[in-house]
Amino acid sequence: MYAFHHVPKCAGSTLQYRMILAEHEGELKAGSTLVRYDAGGRHWDYKIKDDPVYNPKESLHEQTFPRHRGVQVDQDHSDVIIGMGHAIDHTWPGQHITWIRNPYDRDVSHYNYDYNLGRINRTWEEWHWQMPTDWILLWLYTKWLNMPETDAQTMYETIINSKLVIRPIESFESDYAIICEKLGIKCRTVRDNVQTDKHLTQKDLDCYSVEEHQDDNEYDWLLYESSVRHSSLLTHP
Repeated sequence: MYAFHHVPKCAGSTLQYRMILAEHEGELKAGSTLVRYDAGGRHWDYKIKDDPVYNPKESLHEQTFPRHRGVQVDQDHSDVIIGMGHAIDHTWPGQHITWIRNPYDRDVSHYNYDYNLGRINRTWEEWHWQMPTDWILLWLYTKWLNMPETDAQTMYETIINSKLVIRPIESFESDYAIICEKLGIKCRTVRDNVQTDKHLTQKDLDCYSVEEHQDDNEYDWLLYESSVRHSSLLTHP
């Protein structure tokens, strides 16, 4: 069994889309996949098994999940072999894996995504001053471990010594291929239809540089650099 924790803007939607598509096309047994995610202040479960009008042309987070939200989902998870999503925490059975991006690139993607959805109207520099530092680390500590925020060093040491396998996004496709081989399903190259419009220009980015970001987010960069150093290891069962 696999438990894939989805750090925002780190390929989680694409992985979910591919695994759901494998079930939709009959390569995985009905009920094999589950996505547990946060929306509107609560957790929601999505199973394609309980969605007779699933349309692979829809974007999961933009169309499929909102359409399905509130629909009754079978709470018998005995057939689930792939748990995915923002709300898959450390208590879920299986091998726990997540992917993380270069922290600066992840923040750029996060900013563009929220800006294009009309969630923010601040500049890139202003947005950063209001964002928590070491955002990836904080996310994993509070969302995956369900622990209250504490100092960055403690959070880092706890996460780095946990059972969570942290992989760099550069290894995503090769990791996915290994997982597909273990599951006996074909590899897919499709990506979820997420918003990709860019708002930030190079001039905007120069207002808050990579070097400044590294100074402000030391432990996120340590986490990412650790994942890159170990990217050649075959960590999957």
